[in-house]
Amino acid sequence: MSKRRSFMAIITALTVFCLVGIVGCSQIPTANDEAEQSDNQVLLKRSPSAAKILGDSAYVEVIVSADQGGVVSLFDVELSFPPKALNNDTLISISIPDMFVFANNFGTDGLVFNVPVHAKMSYRDADLSGVDEDRIKMAWYNDASDHWDIIDCELDTVDKTVTAYITHFSAYGLISD
Repeated sequence: MSKRRSFMAIITALTVFCLVGIVGCSQIPTANDEAEQSDNQVLLKRSPSAAKILGDSAYVEVIVSADQGGVVSLFDVELSFPPKALNNDTLISISIPDMFVFANNFGTDGLVFNVPVHAKMSYRDADLSGVDEDRIKMAWYNDASDHWDIIDCELDTVDKTVTAYITHFSAYGLISD
């Protein structure tokens, strides 16, 4: 029985690794992309020591109930779905394709909610050198304009979090301007 569990754990790990490799490589700017800065906006970076501990990338997916709502979280990101935010029970994913920056893909990409979803991102592991902490904001990556669009959000410099209510899925990140 333990050999079967070990085999299943290996298969699961390989499946997740393949999904991250295929799905996780998105069009959002990462630490090495020139598109990282646009109109004086800078995508927040993780401290090298934190990024090293966390690894290269991460992925999680959960089915969220349309009737009951639910929470999906991965490292420093949490999405809270109220009841009736979704039309049907839906597979929700969070992908962090590059652990060196605070950018996340929320999926199913393009999904629009019936009521806003609470998104909370922690920047406790951020490298804030050269960044005015009071100017940190949450933004979504607009493919059409190739630009990070800032959204209404609340910055908590004590707990090192940024929270916002989002109405659709896309790539979301923490920026400073």
